[in-house]
Amino acid sequence: MCGIASIFGKNATEDNIKFSLSKISHRGHYQNEYEAVTDRAILGANRLAIQDIAQGQMPFSNEDKTTWAVQNGEIYNLDEIKVELEGKGYKFQSNCDTEALVHLYDEYGTEMLKKIDSEIFVFVIYDSINDSVFAVRDRAGCHPLYYAYDEDDTLYFASEIKQLSEFDSIKEIRELEAGHQFIDGDIFEWEKTKRKISDSTPEHLLEVLETSVKKRVNTEMPIGVFLSGGIDSSLICYLANKHHHDVTSIILGDISSSDRQFAVRFCKEHGYKYHIVEPSFDYEQELEEHVRFLETYEPLIIRQSFANMAVSRVASELGLKIILTGEGADELFAGYNEFSKLSAESINTGCKKLFEGLGKGHLMRVDKSAMRYTVETRHPFFDDEVVNFAFSIDGALKIDKKNHTIVTKYILRQAAGLVLPKYISHRYKEPFANGAGINIGFNFKTADGVLGELANHKISEDELRTFQTEFPQYNLSTLEEALYFKLYHQFKYTKFCEKTYRLTVKDCLHEIEKQNVKTNLVVAEFDYLGLYFPVYLAQERGLFDQHN
Repeated sequence: MCGIASIFGKNATEDNIKFSLSKISHRGHYQNEYEAVTDRAILGANRLAIQDIAQGQMPFSNEDKTTWAVQNGEIYNLDEIKVELEGKGYKFQSNCDTEALVHLYDEYGTEMLKKIDSEIFVFVIYDSINDSVFAVRDRAGCHPLYYAYDEDDTLYFASEIKQLSEFDSIKEIRELEAGHQFIDGDIFEWEKTKRKISDSTPEHLLEVLETSVKKRVNTEMPIGVFLSGGIDSSLICYLANKHHHDVTSIILGDISSSDRQFAVRFCKEHGYKYHIVEPSFDYEQELEEHVRFLETYEPLIIRQSFANMAVSRVASELGLKIILTGEGADELFAGYNEFSKLSAESINTGCKKLFEGLGKGHLMRVDKSAMRYTVETRHPFFDDEVVNFAFSIDGALKIDKKNHTIVTKYILRQAAGLVLPKYISHRYKEPFANGAGINIGFNFKTADGVLGELANHKISEDELRTFQTEFPQYNLSTLEEALYFKLYHQFKYTKFCEKTYRLTVKDCLHEIEKQNVKTNLVVAEFDYLGLYFPVYLAQERGLFDQHN
């Protein structure tokens, strides 16, 4: 993983790319790796070195220096790609996956995407022979990619908004959406080849997940897992320890929190190495930096970011560069209580809506929190085979409704039950604020929690009304939103013209039954990994029995 920058046009200068990279020094230990390819094209990166540290300097080129690439990500099938391309006569100077991208492009052009096995990749390729720019963002949107044109029509690419917002000549910033590609100014959605599965059993799901985790721990480096003690992160932790010799679970929670109790019990019973992070935050002092790094004013994102920042900081202090998460399980396998109100036919539609919204919100919280401390997050649930499995099975396998009980994420619970203790596989978990013992509140609309109280002291109704008048497109309605927006505007992030949409909390996904809702769906209750566990609400409301 890295932070990347590329500039194409009249203002593709050394000063400009160094200025851009200076804004994201946190995204790589190796700074200012750049090259002027022509007098109108320059590419660079701050590199978080994981593969071939000595020979991995970016940008990479082909042998005749006509194709160049920079990348933020990891390609898991690098060895297979190298064997194929070397068989076709290509020469490799390193064991770095970015070099493989260059040769893949030379051999297959934009069809190269069909060859890549990864959920975390963003890259920019420049073809100097044809003066062509090709940029791609991963399927789920695990990593960010932004672009802009300045007043001289020079094109810029960046990993973060802050790389572009401080150029006076740039007035509008856009994002390349998840699963899209940019080809010389035209933007298209790209899609992996979809394969129907022949086996929709829990056993096969566990097998697919195990293969996914095995790919992501295929390294001699130590591995970390963000562990909440819930089903998703615990399953990833179990599989990671099975296939890697040095795994550390990072557990956030005070001594009385349920997250900590379940996670520590699980680790002790299995003999896993773990590290506890005590939640302690100075919300007022930390808030400005959180907004600066997260590049958002959304309360749902900012509230949860304190936990993400804490575990990411500790991961870095422990010397970990690679962290596995359980992100995506609830979106793919219907882990929310609201799914219980959908028909079986609509469950997968709801899953897809949630999945499509992740790259604009919560995955950016995870990426930017981790990369603040130069830590790479990998997400086994976003493996192509896992995603294909989730969207190929009948929705009825995700929500079980029998004998007056409702169990969400049913097939995943069955798969986890094959290897995990029942207190984990059938755990009904509190939202993170309760689970980890952090008083961030449950609903920013009611100004609850410590951040709601902070906003009441730091921002006035007059300031809120001023923002509402000057920036009506942002639909601000609370003092807490105004507090975050004030900082967001201060950092010139309002140049990001696509962020005027709002993440919408959907209390009930049954609206999908009525219409094809065109919005970004998120849920308020989740833990610090973005692993959502609202099923406890259903338990309290008598929708299903307790499983112990």
